[in-house]
Amino acid sequence: MIPDSQFPISDKQADGRNRILDVAESLFQARGYTAVTMRDIAKAVGMRQASLYYHFPSKEELFVSVRERLFERHRVGLQNVLSREEGELRSQLEGVADWFLSQQPINFHSMMQADMPSLSQEARVRLSNAVNQAIFEPVGQVFTTARANRRISAVRPKLLVGFLLSLLESVSVVYSSEPLSYKKEIVNEMIFVLLEGIQRH
Repeated sequence: MIPDSQFPISDKQADGRNRILDVAESLFQARGYTAVTMRDIAKAVGMRQASLYYHFPSKEELFVSVRERLFERHRVGLQNVLSREEGELRSQLEGVADWFLSQQPINFHSMMQADMPSLSQEARVRLSNAVNQAIFEPVGQVFTTARANRRISAVRPKLLVGFLLSLLESVSVVYSSEPLSYKKEIVNEMIFVLLEGIQRH
């Protein structure tokens, strides 16, 4: 028997799958994993629930697929930013910040606290790998290179990435009604603090 993955996917099937992913991403983003049902998604897409299961065998598989697609977008976006800003640490971090501020917030905190505990171990591993490869590794490499070049102190790169992501998500929430230019101004000021500190020498 030939595995399903070896059958070519028609354009119509791909369009249907992408439409489901788009709608599911919006619902999961707004309400979280546990509050959204497959019935909610099927209704929002405009298809029967049975047809939804044809594309995704479970809500967990759909959620993981949504998040993996999201992280892949970030991986490509960050790769483009970092290839343009190669060399200067502050401009690299400002480029990373500009990228994240131009996107919908990932809501890492709610994902880790509310969504991940509801998933199977296999799904948690898949998502952890996806976010590490897409975000923590490329941004962490910026800090690793800066540390190797003695541009920054010997602080764990993963810790710095987590700090930067927390900063960006908090700015998106606290200043949600402010224009993008103001959010960038706030973040760039905080990047200055991260690199230079606040204590006078």
